[in-house]
Order: sequence, then structure tokens, then C-alpha cells
Amino acid sequence: MIVHVLACDYDGTVADHGHVSRDMAATLARVRESGRKLVLVTGRVLPDLRHVCPTVDEMFDAVVAENGAVLYFPARREVKVLGDAPEPALVDQLRRREVPHDLGSSLIATLAPFAEESIAAIREAGVERTLVFNKGALMLLPGGVTKATGLEAWLTAMGYSPHNVVGIGDGENDHAFLAIAELSVAVGDAVPALRERADYVTAEHGSHGARRFIEDHVLTDIAALAPGLVRHRVNLGDRADGTPVRVPVHGTRLLVVGPSASGKSTLTGLLVERLVETGRSVCLLDPEGDYQSLSDLEGMLVLGGKSDHGLPTADELEQFLRRPRTSLVLNLSSMSRPDKVEYGALVFAKIAAARSATGLPHWLLVDEAHHLLPADGSPGAEALKAVRDPLCVITLSVDDLARDLHATPNVLASTDLDAFDATLRALRAERPDRPPAAPIGGPPFARGEAAIAWLDDSESGATRFTVARRRVEHRRHVRKYTEGELPPDRSFYFRGPAGALNLRAANLVRFCELADGVDPDTWAFHLRHGDYSRWLREMIKDPELATEMAGLESNLALPPAASRREALAAIRRRYAV
Repeated sequence: MIVHVLACDYDGTVADHGHVSRDMAATLARVRESGRKLVLVTGRVLPDLRHVCPTVDEMFDAVVAENGAVLYFPARREVKVLGDAPEPALVDQLRRREVPHDLGSSLIATLAPFAEESIAAIREAGVERTLVFNKGALMLLPGGVTKATGLEAWLTAMGYSPHNVVGIGDGENDHAFLAIAELSVAVGDAVPALRERADYVTAEHGSHGARRFIEDHVLTDIAALAPGLVRHRVNLGDRADGTPVRVPVHGTRLLVVGPSASGKSTLTGLLVERLVETGRSVCLLDPEGDYQSLSDLEGMLVLGGKSDHGLPTADELEQFLRRPRTSLVLNLSSMSRPDKVEYGALVFAKIAAARSATGLPHWLLVDEAHHLLPADGSPGAEALKAVRDPLCVITLSVDDLARDLHATPNVLASTDLDAFDATLRALRAERPDRPPAAPIGGPPFARGEAAIAWLDDSESGATRFTVARRRVEHRRHVRKYTEGELPPDRSFYFRGPAGALNLRAANLVRFCELADGVDPDTWAFHLRHGDYSRWLREMIKDPELATEMAGLESNLALPPAASRREALAAIRRRYAV
């Protein structure tokens, strides 16, 4: 479900001439009955609001009053004042200038024609107040207080994200809170500037337009509108003609396929970066420890592996998942495969519960999904096959994935041309109601190139594209290669020019330890034979570091002690070993 909170202005939106009609009250009741929260966001002060709407406590889950300066929780009759009280000096200056005004807990309300006198009073009193117009009304508010700050205070207190909010308004003072909503709606007779900026403008005016929108779109979870919200798409790269390749943040169920070291993790990491940059929360299951570098992202927690931060328990996981500004990478690399499957099933269950309650996390990503959702079936596959919330599944081949999940993706991406064309044909063959597959063909992908196709035909055709550059450098299998143990055939062996040694480095930590201790002739022997760059490229799968090492290997003028020092510094700088 996308919409978990409906935030509405009062006058001119859900109320006409100060009163909520029976029809509107019934529609708002249906919103709460659907499990959604209903928040009133108004410039009125609470006593006045209760006078014109005696049932406000029964009608709304929360009230943001005084244009964001007061937050009211009806269920517990709790009032929180979020702004400073009216300053006596300012009130005195308004009286001296004969400016009619009403005082709230924080707000000072007057009329628009008295704007100049109000500014003069503020200047004379030497206080900080912001003038906010609302059609014929004028509000003097503490600096920084808006309807948006008040709504955000409630969202934070209750564990909801603005990305699960629909906002509806009509006046100048509604700009701020509509700007933070995932979908902003202006009623048909809203002020022109608000109509221009809104995502959707109702055909009817006032409460009639608001009620029709709620019934047609909020109660249907904006199903008809979400695909058209172009501003809520993330850019994965560019086609050859320079046009961007974007995927919607709502309703996308992405399957990424390709062989090892083809760039799947780079593409996945890019997607995570883009989502987190928009303020969305993600949960990424990482069976092989590929995503440690994502800890550099704001709000990202990387847990598990061999770090000091172990995997969360069921109770801890539930708490983490309900934090709107927190994203998780769960590193399962230290677990056996059966344990990974079992823990993955736990995570999927907890995510389903959290999404049902608050819409969080916004995206679930499962890397190396054949570990957690194998072809022979798993409890996790059963839980995910009917998911319609955003999902990204990354695997070597669709044949390695549980059959139950083959019908789930609606977008396919791949970093390998053969894998893309084969998967596209296979998925189309399983969906006879869809047009036949149309592989893109052509030369093999260059490094950094990928392809994408929309399986539900929401966009036509398949296309190649160049993957955008990541902002957080991806270091593949960081934990695995620094602390794990590579098999003997992938380890590095210091043997020396006469083959007198047999020192095995099964990871980068051990490599650095041994390289520090071997004699200069042994170091130089492997350097001149290009053994270091070959191992880094073929076994560690780090072409950038391998290229840097190859530069040292080709510099014949560099003494062995200097090349060893620079080589180890490059490894330690890149992998923090």
C-alpha cells in the first residue's frame, strides 16, 4: 500500500463555509476504516476549530493547528505547542497600530489588509515573525513554522514517511505541506499558484473536489495515478541518444540477472543510492557481503557479517524497519546456506508486517537471490510471490530462482547481453498473454553497459543503456575478500624465484601480512611476472585495483621496496585492511 496518511486542509478543502458535510464526514470515515491515518492541517486555532467542527476529535487521528505551530493528538487529548508564544512586545505594537488580531498558543491571526502595519509592528518589537497569507487572512508565525513542519512533527512521532502521504489543499499556506507529500492535490478552485504546482487538480471545487478525489484515488491507493508520477522515478543511466532510463519508485518489481562480475552489484548499488537520496528507506539482503560500502550513505545501517554489529533479532528487526529515515543492509555472509534461507524468511515476514502498518521499508532488495529463494523452493518465495510493493531480486539466472517468483517481476534488467535475451525469452514464454520476446541483440555489452525491458508493457521495447556513475564506490565482496577464506585455487601463493616458498594468502588481510614479510627477491619476482595484478583482476574481481597494480609492475625503475610500499598502500586504502 502506498497511501498510509491523508493530510487535508480544512476551510475550502474538506469544509465549506466552516462546516464538514455529512457526505464528506462519511468519506473521511471510510479513509480511517481502510486502515489509513487522517490528519487535519489547518491555520485555525483549536478552540475555534472545535466550535465549527464539534466532532473533530472523532473525525481525525491528529490535528496540525495554527498553521503548524500546534500539534494535537485527539485520542489522548494531548496538545504540543511547536512554536513560541506571541511576544508581549509585538502584541502591544499591534494594539498601538489598531491592528485587529486574535491570539493562539503561538499564532497571531489578523487580516491581509493589515500586512504593512503588521510588518511595522514586528520591526518595532524586534522579534522574528513570518507573514503567511491565506486568501483574505494573514497569520504572523514564529520563524520556520509552517504546515509542513507541523505535519513532519506528527509523522516523526508516529513513524510514518512523507513518501506515504497524500496532501490536499486550496490556499497559499498549503504550499509547504503539499510540497513534502508524495502526491499533492489542489482542489479545483485553489489559488492559481497551488494549482500550478500540484501533482493533481480536481475537476470540482472545494469539498466536492476533495471528496471525489478521496473516493476515486485515495481509497484505491492512487493505483491509477502512481504510474504517471514522473517526478517519482529514479535514473539508472542513459540510452545512446542521451535520454534517461528511469524506473518508477512505486509498483516496480525488478529482476536483475547476469553472471558473476558482470556488474549486477554495481547496478543494484546505484539503485539503492538513488532511492536513499530521495529519502526512501530500503532493506537489502546481502548473502555474500557485497555492499559494505553502502554504510557511507546517510541513514544506512550495515549489520551482520563479521562486524561488531551482528544481525538483528526479530524484535530488533521490527524496530529498525519502522524507522522512516533508516535503511538496512543485512550481511548474511557468515551464515550457512540453510541459515540464510531461514533468516531471509524471517526478514520477509517482518517486512510484510511493517509495510502493512506504515508502508516501510519502501523497497526490498534481495541480492544473490538464489541463496535465499532457490529453485527448489523456500518459505521466502511463498511470501514474496504475491508482493506488489517495490521489490528488486538479483540473481545469476532466472532458472536458479524459485518458480513461484517467475511471474512477480514487471521489469527486467541485465548486465550481460546473452543473459538478458535468454531471460526475456524465458519470461515471455511463461506469460502467453504477453507479446513474444524481442531480444535486443547486437555486440556484447561494454563495461558499464546494461539493458532493461518492461515486462508489463508499461513502456515499449527493450533498450541498452550506460549505467550511471555511483556516488559511493562499490567494492565487490569486501568482507569476503578481506576477512573470509578464498578456496586454494583462488588464493595467492608467494613461492619466490626458486619455488622455495609456499605461503598461501587466502584473503587480502593475509596477503598484506605476507607481502610485508617476504624477502625483496620474492616480492620482485611476482611483481615482474604480473602475478599481483592478475590475481586482483581474476580472483579478487577488482579491475580498478588491478590496473593500478599493473602500473607498478610495469615501472621497471621503481625499486622493490618502493613498489611494495605503494602496492600495499593502494590495497589498504581501498579495502581498509
